[in-house]
Amino acid sequence: MLHQRGTTYRDPATTRELELWAEPALPVRVQTGKDWLAAFLRAAEQTVSPTAMREFFRELDTNDPLLSRLGWALLAAVPLFAALAALFSATAVPGTAATVNPWIKPIKFSLSFSTYASTISVLLLTLKIPRWPLNLVRRTIAVSVALEIFSLGMQAWRSAYPHTGSALLDGPLSQLTNSMVMANTAIVCWMLVLYFANRVRTDKVDRPTVSAVRYSIVIFLAGNAIGGYMLARGSHTVGAADNSAPGLPFVNWSTIAGDLRIAHFIAIHAIQIVPLFAYVLSQMAPVPAVRYRKFAVAALSLLVGGTVGATFVQAAMGRPLIPWVH
Repeated sequence: MLHQRGTTYRDPATTRELELWAEPALPVRVQTGKDWLAAFLRAAEQTVSPTAMREFFRELDTNDPLLSRLGWALLAAVPLFAALAALFSATAVPGTAATVNPWIKPIKFSLSFSTYASTISVLLLTLKIPRWPLNLVRRTIAVSVALEIFSLGMQAWRSAYPHTGSALLDGPLSQLTNSMVMANTAIVCWMLVLYFANRVRTDKVDRPTVSAVRYSIVIFLAGNAIGGYMLARGSHTVGAADNSAPGLPFVNWSTIAGDLRIAHFIAIHAIQIVPLFAYVLSQMAPVPAVRYRKFAVAALSLLVGGTVGATFVQAAMGRPLIPWVH
């Protein structure tokens, strides 16, 4: 009909068509904040639905079987550590048992590393890198994570049964854990450089997601720095001795003093939180404009980073996160 806008021909049919064309269009409904929130929640629900999760892990296992199966192996180790934790609680002698069950730490790290393996696998698949360095990085991550979990398990065993084995192993086990952390940190730094160099597959990720990954890795590295600070000072509690009183359930964060592990925990999981948020935004219907999605990603990154900074300062001042729980 656009070609008729400049015509001078006026038979009845054409005149009617021109009149219809000239009639004002129906008003387009403007999306409100409530509409956008509803669309985001629908997209989030679809993203974590059983069907979507099965498809995600199926594709992950096809494209990266090594890190995919590493994640499942770490999850499979959780029941074993849980059984050892239950055994320790049942056989502990009153007055001699540690305040915190030593097997809780391997459980937490197995869960954390399982999500880390899947996350790094997805991020590696979005990068434009040759096959041989990609395989080398995957194998390095798999070996380092497996060795770190083994080291944590051995340390838990030494804490639970200090009279078994040799105390000479404690130093090498701790050094092994630190070395594996450094190896993974170096890999994440290398990935950050590639993301800032735009060595990404545009068919896999859009600009808001690239921004999300950049922000999240920076926050993740800040979390690693907090972890290094805890190692350097030899403890994670400020204002009291480590594990000097019962803490929050499972995570054991101190309720009587500052605990640096809180900021560390939030920071290292930003690498899942922020990119997942960007992905959900891209699945909304209608999809928000790129500039709005980039703004939302930046806002969330600022919120997460600010939370990391606030919890770190709070812990450094010796103040617990939830002081009234005892």
